[in-house]
Amino acid sequence: MVFLLGCLGCGGPGWYVNRDLEGPGHVLVGYGQGETMAEARADAAREIAESLGVRVSSTGEMVREQGPGGSSGYARFRVSLVSRFVLDDLTPVKHGKAGGTHFVALAYDNRTFMQKLGDGRMGERAPGQVHASGYKASLPFSYNLSFLGIFPDDYHLVRRHGGWAMGVAQKVYPIPPEEWFRQLFVEKAENQGLRLVVTPSGVLRSGRCYRVFVTPPQTTGYLSLYHVSESGQTLRLMANQPVTSREPVSYPDAERYKGLEAIATDGNGSRDMILATWAPEPIETPVTPPPVASTPWPGADERTFSYGDLLDSLKDALWASRFVWILGR
Repeated sequence: MVFLLGCLGCGGPGWYVNRDLEGPGHVLVGYGQGETMAEARADAAREIAESLGVRVSSTGEMVREQGPGGSSGYARFRVSLVSRFVLDDLTPVKHGKAGGTHFVALAYDNRTFMQKLGDGRMGERAPGQVHASGYKASLPFSYNLSFLGIFPDDYHLVRRHGGWAMGVAQKVYPIPPEEWFRQLFVEKAENQGLRLVVTPSGVLRSGRCYRVFVTPPQTTGYLSLYHVSESGQTLRLMANQPVTSREPVSYPDAERYKGLEAIATDGNGSRDMILATWAPEPIETPVTPPPVASTPWPGADERTFSYGDLLDSLKDALWASRFVWILGR
């Protein structure tokens, strides 16, 4: 009892007070306490996050031309970037309870995403270059992974705890949010004659309509069109539409719809991606898209699926993509 009272007087167990739990140099240890174990874990995670968090803000002004008469106008915008770290793979190192208070130490592997993959890479496979034929093989991800001996057919993107992770060799590696957009969203306006144009170009205000024009690379083949949100939700807009000329195909139909509505997913706006594909034969697709909706699609819309599934399905298709930058209201 004397030892327990002495311990509480020091603010917790000895390992918590002294913070002397050691590990490899790349492992950060956070210490936390709370009335419940959940509160203690949150306190420890907060300590780690504070040592990693970075905030960067900037402002700017963009001028764009408007109308055939040469008149110009400007749209002011503000960019606020916050670097957030996914701490969903914290490992308990030690925990205890004293005087009704919970104490815990959590470990976080601070190696970069590529360092983690490199240290646990598959067998003795030799590194090599990836021939960028399909969309998945053209990602910065695949180019970087090829030097670790990990190739497009070896990995799959999966949802995990509300975020994204890469599954490879029966292991799951969480993808930090700061890696997600840079590594998995790629803009390419043309691919061997397949051309994608979004009008109007530039930053769109939420609620404004825009239209997509896709020019096929050959006179016969099949076009598909997808909308990919920042979160990785993919909406199939057009599936295997046959073409018989190289004239641009407009989406949506101008005679029936004003256009696609730019919808910001949060107050700061969003950056979505339109992805078009062309293939000489139809690409396997499980559903036929219904007419264009003027409102955001619900999570249960049968046309929606995972971005990871989209990547796996476009192995042999030509692709082009463009960003749609949307300001918040």
